[in-house]
Amino acid sequence: MPLNNLNRELYSQRENEISSRKHEQSAYDPMINNANGSVSPFDEQQRWNQPQKGLSPEQKKKLWIGISIFLFVALVIGGIFFYQWWAKNAFHQDRVSISFEGPLSADSTQPTKYIIHYTNNNRVTLNNAEIQLSYPENFQPTENLNLKYLSPSASKMFIGDVKPMASGQVELNGVFYAPKDYPVYLRGEIHFIPSNGTEELFMDKQIAINITAAPVVLSVVAPQQAVSGDGLEYVVDYKNLDQKRISDVQIRIDFPQGFEMSSATPRPSEKESYWYIGNLEPNQGGKISITGKIKGSSNEGKNIIVSLGHIGGDNQFVVFNKQELATRIVSPVLTVAQKLDGKDTGVASAGELLKYTVTYQNTGTIGLRDAIVTAEIKGNVLDFSKISVQNGSYDSAKNSIIWKASDVPALANINPGAGGSVQFSIPVKAVIPVESKLDKNFAISSIAKIDSPDIPTPLDSNKIIGSNKLEVRLASKVLFETKGYYTEEKIKNSGPIPLESGKETTFTLHWQITNVSNDLTEALVVSALPSGVRFTNKIYPSNEKISYNERTNQLIWNAGDVPAGAGVLVPPREVIFQVGVTPQTNQVGNMLDLLNKSILTAKDDFVGQGVTLDGGAKNTTLYEDPAIGYTNGKVAK
Repeated sequence: MPLNNLNRELYSQRENEISSRKHEQSAYDPMINNANGSVSPFDEQQRWNQPQKGLSPEQKKKLWIGISIFLFVALVIGGIFFYQWWAKNAFHQDRVSISFEGPLSADSTQPTKYIIHYTNNNRVTLNNAEIQLSYPENFQPTENLNLKYLSPSASKMFIGDVKPMASGQVELNGVFYAPKDYPVYLRGEIHFIPSNGTEELFMDKQIAINITAAPVVLSVVAPQQAVSGDGLEYVVDYKNLDQKRISDVQIRIDFPQGFEMSSATPRPSEKESYWYIGNLEPNQGGKISITGKIKGSSNEGKNIIVSLGHIGGDNQFVVFNKQELATRIVSPVLTVAQKLDGKDTGVASAGELLKYTVTYQNTGTIGLRDAIVTAEIKGNVLDFSKISVQNGSYDSAKNSIIWKASDVPALANINPGAGGSVQFSIPVKAVIPVESKLDKNFAISSIAKIDSPDIPTPLDSNKIIGSNKLEVRLASKVLFETKGYYTEEKIKNSGPIPLESGKETTFTLHWQITNVSNDLTEALVVSALPSGVRFTNKIYPSNEKISYNERTNQLIWNAGDVPAGAGVLVPPREVIFQVGVTPQTNQVGNMLDLLNKSILTAKDDFVGQGVTLDGGAKNTTLYEDPAIGYTNGKVAK
């Protein structure tokens, strides 16, 4: 059988079998899918036309681009935040420190060294760093390199840039001038600008140094006990222990309340409590003695505070040494007091008779037997040869007076609340002995005491004896004179003598001040020229302060200070000035007035009182000039 026929027969039978065979329905059967309207899985055209599930490649591409951008932005933002965090934490102010290394105690006047350490524990540089120092004027920097003074209590040191995580140090040398146990504070500040900032910042540190020795020895002597109303004495000693000069030294004293100063040697310079010592050379010292009266209640403590120092650059008092002492007020059983009859002030004059009354009283609760009253009086201006004692005896060897019951029977037994008095008198010399510059500021002191064997003695204490001190200061003897001359060497005069009408004659007038024992201040002479007298404006010495008012004819001499001894140890204080007078026809035969009354006013520094003296007027009758006299002082015909 031919091959084609065989092939046809085989396939035709196969088709008949397949067509008649029943088969399982499947989604992949096109006939089934066409019948129910579904799409065959093998229909590629239909499958591409259906919506795709998931992201398309284009979408995925865009997604990756978005993710990349997001990650980049997040990285940039994170980098910014990280940089800001890094920059913020690269510097902290408290990572900068400053500290002092050196002794915490020091002696005054001894050189002392301190090391100032500074540290930068930051990751940035400190630009233009400098250390600023402040301290009291009790500390004085010395021999410091790179130290710039800003004021007496401030200075600075330039450091420059301080690298990250770096440290350094500078040296501060100086000397302390402060009292013992006085704390002195040194303060240091490191100023800088961090390299990651623009604002100047600083860190500071302070150190306290205790002073173990003062630069100046200062001691004060004061009585431990005193009776209210009694006199007492304070003595202040000082000495410079430094090897160099201490300039502009002052001593200031805070006296206790109730203290009244009667005298001081030397006198205070200001406010009755400031003494200007000036410069103290090495090992140079001095002493101040102060006397006065103290008042207070029984058992009350009276403190005196003495400070030595100088005025600093800020016009504040810088203390180098300071001392404080207390005096306790006690009440004696027997009290005694002195009084000068007829005197309200403790000031005496040359030639005056001083009359003393000493009163006593028993303030206790029991009677006291055999009391003795004594008075000791001192003063080289007193005339002891004329001392007079009522019912007592005088001992010239001790300059003391004693009263006992044999002279004053009331002293044999003094009942509680009872008392009495005794008297004596002594004159002041008429001529005050002044032989040197040290003979000035004379004072008269007297101490009265009373005692009895019945006065109790407290346990562990001294017997309290009633006493009283009285001090009298001598006022300076001052003389003021007005003199006139035609014959004069200092200023030449001219004109006819005797005087002639219509012709001017000139005269020189002298104001002369003699001052014996105390310094005078604020001396001023005031007068006036009569009408018709001309002031020629010639003065000798030319530097004397004389002023003339042409409208009032008033003439004033501002003499200022007149030292003690003027006219005694040295020539008197004097000024010479010239006036001219032209007689008129109606004045023939008369003498002419040249100067009206002259008045001197001044202050006696030692006694604190004013002085007023009348120098009188002056006319052409010049008895002190032999060439004029009485006759030639008149206007000739």
